[in-house]
Amino acid sequence: MEYKVSLSQFEGPLDLLLHLIEKAELNIEDIFLSQITSQYLSYMDDISDLDMDKASEFLSVAAQLVLIKSRQLLPRPPIENEDEEDPEQALIRQLRDYKLFKAAGEDLQQLLDCAKKSYTRLPEDIVLPPQKVELDQVDMDTLYDAFLTMLSRARETAPQDKSQRVKQDVYTIRRQINHVREILKAGGHLFTDLFEPDATKIEMVVTFMAVLELLGHGEIRLSQKGPFAPIRISIRELNDNDDEYTYMDEFEE
Repeated sequence: MEYKVSLSQFEGPLDLLLHLIEKAELNIEDIFLSQITSQYLSYMDDISDLDMDKASEFLSVAAQLVLIKSRQLLPRPPIENEDEEDPEQALIRQLRDYKLFKAAGEDLQQLLDCAKKSYTRLPEDIVLPPQKVELDQVDMDTLYDAFLTMLSRARETAPQDKSQRVKQDVYTIRRQINHVREILKAGGHLFTDLFEPDATKIEMVVTFMAVLELLGHGEIRLSQKGPFAPIRISIRELNDNDDEYTYMDEFEE
């Protein structure tokens, strides 16, 4: 029983030719010595089922095959133009190129099918492991108590101003982080070195928040030799470029 296919299954005449070659297990160069031409022409019975543009492509290749077949059966006339490409070699070249592009297209389709089964996550959705917070014989309660001590001193020494004035916030966490970094680079090692004697309460609060951010990012470590001993700050790995961070006072409401 003859194997019959429809022309509409193929993307074009080269696709049909390649199908016939692979079905016959031939090399592309051998198609003109085989029955491929006759088989191709037999499929032209379904040409009426195609639209005009696609049908013209199949008919054009059919004409090429008939021409090549006739040139093999009849004596060849003398070559008038040596630069003109031989129709047989031209069709073989087109088939080779089409086979390469078809294989590349199948590989790309396979990659696309695999990609459809993959799901990506945005960078902000990936939770990074927390930085190691280094505390040597000091805990957060002790650090908080030390800050409250500094804050109480500021409250006692602050001038009494009974006038009601609203001032713009001039201290930000990012600014105070850079301020703490500069103090540490200059040789400051005590927790108390981070606060100016005449610092306001808001300045001290923001500075303390900056210390917590630096501690959480792993830029500094805290240590205390014993109970009630001064809390010391040492540099672990300062990061002068923190543009990737968004601090709590920078979130838009």
